[in-house]
Amino acid sequence: MSPRFVGERIDVETEGTVKQPVALVWRGQRHGVTEVIAAWFDWGFSPAATQKNWRTRRHRNYFRVKLDNGDICEIYLDRPPSSAEGEWFLYQILD
Repeated sequence: MSPRFVGERIDVETEGTVKQPVALVWRGQRHGVTEVIAAWFDWGFSPAATQKNWRTRRHRNYFRVKLDNGDICEIYLDRPPSSAEGEWFLYQILD
C-alpha cells in the first residue's frame, strides 16, 4: 500500500462507548465503514513541542477502515486533554 496524505477534517458517525466509526463524510460525500481493520492510540509529542507535559501531548485514536467504495483509509480522532469532544481527520488513503 502506498499512502496518499490527505490531512482534512471530516465528520464521523460513531457507535458504542468506544466511538467505533460507522460512516464518514468527506468533501460532502458520505461513505459507510464496512470494516475496522485496525485501531491504535498515539499519546506522543509533536516534534515542535518545546515542553513535554500532559498539555502538549497528543491524544489521538487512529482507525484503519475499509469504506463501502473499497477505499482503505486511516482516520483519527484528535482528542483535546479536556472533556471536549474532539475533531476527526482523514489522515491518508492507502492504495
